[in-house]
Amino acid sequence: MSAHPHHVVIAGGGVAGMEAMLALNELAGHRVQVTLVSRRRQFLYRPVTVAEAFDHGQARAYAMGEMVHDAGGGLLWDKVERVEPESHKLLTAAGEWIGYDSLIVATGALTRNPLPGALCFRGRPDVGALRKLLDLLAAGTAHSVAFTLPSERMWALPIYELALLTAGYLRERGSDAAVWLVTPEEAPLELFGPAAARALEPMLAARGVQLRTSTRAALVRDRALVMMGGGELYVDSVVTLPQLEGPSMPGLPCDRHGFIPVDGHGRVRGLQDVFAVGDVTSFPLKQGGLAAQQADAAAETIAASLDIPIVPRAFTPVLRGLLITGGAPLYLRAEPQRLPRESSVAIEAHRAPRLRAREASAAAGQPLWWPPAKVAGRYLGPFLATARPQPLSSDLLEDRVAVSDAPIPESEFQDALELALLLADCDARWGDYAAALSALDAAEALQGSLPPEYEAKRRQWQHGQLASV
Repeated sequence: MSAHPHHVVIAGGGVAGMEAMLALNELAGHRVQVTLVSRRRQFLYRPVTVAEAFDHGQARAYAMGEMVHDAGGGLLWDKVERVEPESHKLLTAAGEWIGYDSLIVATGALTRNPLPGALCFRGRPDVGALRKLLDLLAAGTAHSVAFTLPSERMWALPIYELALLTAGYLRERGSDAAVWLVTPEEAPLELFGPAAARALEPMLAARGVQLRTSTRAALVRDRALVMMGGGELYVDSVVTLPQLEGPSMPGLPCDRHGFIPVDGHGRVRGLQDVFAVGDVTSFPLKQGGLAAQQADAAAETIAASLDIPIVPRAFTPVLRGLLITGGAPLYLRAEPQRLPRESSVAIEAHRAPRLRAREASAAAGQPLWWPPAKVAGRYLGPFLATARPQPLSSDLLEDRVAVSDAPIPESEFQDALELALLLADCDARWGDYAAALSALDAAEALQGSLPPEYEAKRRQWQHGQLASV
């Protein structure tokens, strides 16, 4: 055993970075020295900002310095500019070289508006613009609004929250403005499975939200929301969610969109002692809870490398979503990769149905996990649930009802791979072959290879991409 603690540098102070720090502190304790590099002065609980324009909630902000101190780490107010994996060093924006034994990149992604002309809601910076739109609708100056999801691979929950909260806000003020929800999904919150659709469809109808599924918006032109394949919806305003792009960290490999390819344990492909977790990775679905699960997988792998008696588990995605409705919240949990899906093309292999150890789709008015946080991180959730952030050694995140805590053998379930393939199929269905091919790249990075039928699909999609140029 080394006389010096293993130095882990974490680049980024968002959900993934904080979850990784807490997990390492819990798993390895004094065996690791953790330095978090971030320019953030506050950790903003961003998922709650969707409710701020409606006065249904206020996102809590935590002092980053206090959080890191309580989590047992050190904090450097800076930004990582480049990495030199061969020498185990990184360069900060201030020009400082820092050595590491292990590096976890959790810098997040860049955002862009996928529909110029629409209000792109990114969180607190756009609350003021959303309030102005609500005022116009309530006053009758504007008469309609469409909330649209640009892609099936996106975390869809906020667009449903915005539509439900807007409809409730307007009805309370006697407005009859039309509220539309336009989505490429075949059913509401499709990734959450049939339980979500059963709960959401009557809820949307009761609020007067007009739902249009299997419809993907292409562009905003004057007062028209133009759809792929033809068709238009005439509305006064359009609200959408941001598309994410990779930051292309110098010194590290990245895919065609700037995201870092990783395997099921968060290891950056082809590098030693470098991990990436959260939105910066090539895994196609970006969400706080999934980022925390990726961070846990990386932290367990690092802890195991220090001869700590733990068997590191691979990233096994479980979607947990707390839907803010303006009334009672709706708790959703799913493992979309376990839901049965129909064959879409002739080359799709017919796989034997899995024996489900867990309920793959659930929706309830009561918490399906504990603590019932918007960001369901195994360590971060309990950490933030206390009155003042402090490390917890018990009461970690646990699912409730019909979900087993037993680890799933990787040989039996390759859940992250299955979810990436599912999202690739979703993109290809809309002719977005570039996105579908990126999802296949992510799937290949996770497991090192693709199933034969998806190798065939890759050839088809590459041909389709060339034909569309």
